[in-house]
Amino acid sequence: MTRPTGPAGTEPADSGSTGASQAGTGSANGGTSGASQAGTGSANGGTADAGTLWRHPDFLKLWGGQTLAVFGAQVARTVLPLVAVILLNASATQMGVLSALSQLPFLLFLFAGVWVDRVRRRRAMIWTDLGRFALLASIPLLHLAGWLRIEVLWVVVLGLGVLGVMFETAYHAYLPSLAGRALLAEGNQKLELSRSTAQFAGPGVAGLAISAVTSALVLVTSALTYLASAVLLVFIRRPDPTPPTAEQRPNVVKAIGAGLTWVLRHPVLRAITVATAVFWFFYSAQQTLYVLYLVRVLDVPAGWVAAIFAAAGPGAVVGSWLSIRIMKRFGVGRTVLWSVGSAVAILLLVPIASWPQPLWLVIGLLALSQFGYGLASQVGTVVQTTLRQVVTPDELQGRVVATLRALSLAMVPVGALIAGVAADAVGVQAVVWVASIGVLSPVLVYATSVIPGMRDLPSEEEAAAMAPETRKNAE
Repeated sequence: MTRPTGPAGTEPADSGSTGASQAGTGSANGGTSGASQAGTGSANGGTADAGTLWRHPDFLKLWGGQTLAVFGAQVARTVLPLVAVILLNASATQMGVLSALSQLPFLLFLFAGVWVDRVRRRRAMIWTDLGRFALLASIPLLHLAGWLRIEVLWVVVLGLGVLGVMFETAYHAYLPSLAGRALLAEGNQKLELSRSTAQFAGPGVAGLAISAVTSALVLVTSALTYLASAVLLVFIRRPDPTPPTAEQRPNVVKAIGAGLTWVLRHPVLRAITVATAVFWFFYSAQQTLYVLYLVRVLDVPAGWVAAIFAAAGPGAVVGSWLSIRIMKRFGVGRTVLWSVGSAVAILLLVPIASWPQPLWLVIGLLALSQFGYGLASQVGTVVQTTLRQVVTPDELQGRVVATLRALSLAMVPVGALIAGVAADAVGVQAVVWVASIGVLSPVLVYATSVIPGMRDLPSEEEAAAMAPETRKNAE
């Protein structure tokens, strides 16, 4: 299954200028003047006036490295469990520990946001790529030496997760200053297109490779993609924005608080965060029971389950490709509302498939729901990610993306646990119906926010006017 993205581009595990001197203070300067600096890379980037990122060599290096790295990550995500099962004969308990350790680093998102806002982001991305290269490369080396054990795999998976969280936060914070305001949407589109293509094709490539060589040795290729990404990042010529000095940094708790305050008091970011959190609660509930529902309630043959999941991949690729065209045609606010609305509405086909009908129609409805969700959610991801970056001052980019992900993804285990308990009490089909209706809730959140009224991405002046401190002072 293509890893799903939420209304604001968040996914369960696996966004400058000189304003950094105000980092995390939560003062009026940190909001008013900071917001006016959001996306100012277009003025200083030197290449942003080219009209397209195809003529932006620094972005092409970032994009090329990311494309390689996300393919490598998909291959690793497919291969690592196979290494545990096939080569190490892992038990069910050991596999459970492996899965838990892969998810544990998401608890670090808030701290990752503070860290990213205090360092040179491109340099941070280079070191995290090199760290992931070293960790993955160690597996085939240890396998060849006869020293590979399940405990080693646990350490590697945990390390990959921590570095992945750091890299993800850094690259989301780095993109606005690299691409500039005018080309930010195109940058998000291209990066999302690479990610959705990798999610669709990566597992298939991994499967073909595993059939030819030992699973552990396939990780050599995956590790080399991280090395290639680091090398491409080294050759980006645009200097990193200057981070704040030690004297200018608030303590970690205050820095996290400044990010939380900014997100929860900002009219745009608050709506995106609440909608995404509600979405993940209900969506994780539905997806927790999805395979059980298909096999035991709908009697879908096991061979068709993977095919149904695979339908989301092409949809995501098409959605990424169409996203900017749709945004320009219908406007930012309407695109957000209708893309999210379409993505969650088509998930109603999942419980509807339980109505009496031929098996071929059941499979068709489920595949259509996957394809339609993949397409519509990717349109929403590109537009909302760009909107979030545009309204956020550079010195808060790291903490804003980290806060959004932390608050929204925290709902994933909650929804999953409640769904499992409820299904044992009232039945799988009933819970799937409730979850599929509940997942429509984000539409109400967006419809009652300021977002639907936005025709274009906010200008620097409009972004500054939305800043929470500006609104407080105006009152």
